[in-house]
Amino acid sequence: MAKQQKKQQVVKNQQGQGLLIEEVLDDNLLPDATEIEKLHRIDNNILEWLKQTAEKEQEFRHQAFAKKLKIAEDTERGIRQISKLGIIFSFIIVVLGMFFSGFLIYIGQTVIGTIFAGGIILSIVSAFLRKVNAK
Repeated sequence: MAKQQKKQQVVKNQQGQGLLIEEVLDDNLLPDATEIEKLHRIDNNILEWLKQTAEKEQEFRHQAFAKKLKIAEDTERGIRQISKLGIIFSFIIVVLGMFFSGFLIYIGQTVIGTIFAGGIILSIVSAFLRKVNAK
């Protein structure tokens, strides 16, 4: 249908240290006016066909954009759910570990119970810090 114009440009950044290659695509739904005029001389119904085709193509682009947006939203929702599950399970592990270390201290294993509780706290804190630093 319409011609796609492609423009590439190499630009230095403000510090003059790197290069940025910028590519601009100009994809028109309809051909330019001179081309439409030439096509109209060949076929009088070409304008109607061009309009219908442009409308179909635009509708397709809107549908494709909506699908991409839905995929992005679903991905983001999944990431949030995984984060929530991670927090819930780490809380459960900490609570159970604290109960177990309290039980160890209760039965007289003070050193082992204290080391076990400290190890659990350190591992959970380091896991959260790694997650925060990764972002």
